Parts: sequence; C-alpha cells; structure tokens
Amino acid sequence: MAASNSIIFKFSILLIILLIIEVRATIDPPVTVTIINKVVELPNPQSIIVHCRSRDDDLGNHTLRFGESYSFSFRPIIFPITKNTLFYCSFVWPLSPYFHYLDIYDESNDKCKNCTWKINVDGGCLNNYPCGHWKSVGLMDAYSTSKWPERKGLVKGGDVQPPTL
Repeated sequence: MAASNSIIFKFSILLIILLIIEVRATIDPPVTVTIINKVVELPNPQSIIVHCRSRDDDLGNHTLRFGESYSFSFRPIIFPITKNTLFYCSFVWPLSPYFHYLDIYDESNDKCKNCTWKINVDGGCLNNYPCGHWKSVGLMDAYSTSKWPERKGLVKGGDVQPPTL
C-alpha cells in the first residue's frame, strides 16, 4: 500500500509540473529579438554579417544590408536555477577587420519581450535605452575558417581592444 501511495505521489508531482509548463506556454509569450543594421562607415552604409548563438543554439550567419533586420524568438529557461538564457552575437562588415560582440539577450539583465537592437559602428542600442559599446572586439584571423576567435585562442583573459591608430 505504501508503494502505491509513493507512485501516486510521484505521478501527481509530474502532472503538476506538466501543467505548469503548459500554462506558461499559453500565458507567457516568447521573447523576440530584432537586430537592425544601422552601420555606417563613412562615406557609405555597410552590409553586416550577424552570427548569433546561445549555449544550445547556433542561429548561423545572416547578411543584413543597411536598414534591414533579422529576428528570432525563443522562450527563456523555465526554472533558471543554475543558468539563465544568454544569446550573444558577432558582427562583421567589410571596412572593419574585427569581430564585434554583444550579449544580445541576457535573462539576468534583460526583461524585454520585444528586444529591438539598432547596431552601429560603436555598438548597439536596445529599445529606447542609451546605446552601449561592444562587449568585446577580436581581430579576425585571415587564415581562420572559424567565426569565433575564442576557438583559436585569439581572445584570452577578457576583452581584446583594437589597436589605436
């Protein structure tokens, strides 16, 4: 009799968890991130290549001409006990020899459901907040097929700043 009560209790807990997940999916809308290219390297507007990823998802490369946008949606982690949802992106354009990086969505800081980023040569502007500078900048390796310099050990011990000219 005690074993059947234990099974019923475990089954009830499982049903409650499934119900919470289902209710959250219908009530809590997904987060939508939109990236708009506003990069102008004088004298011309620039096309950019955007590459976004999280711990679990690689969204690939997307080329945006000036004024174009790219959007993606996701649901943050349901029970963020040990980790938060984090998406970060790299940005490159023809007149800059650098990879520019931003945390495009960090669940521990960002509370927006519609997060619109306007990307410029100095960094990005989220919604109507003040613009921020690049989180880090890494020099491109001409012989690298990797879009992520960390894999080749080019970014070590923090942000790499471009040389001053």
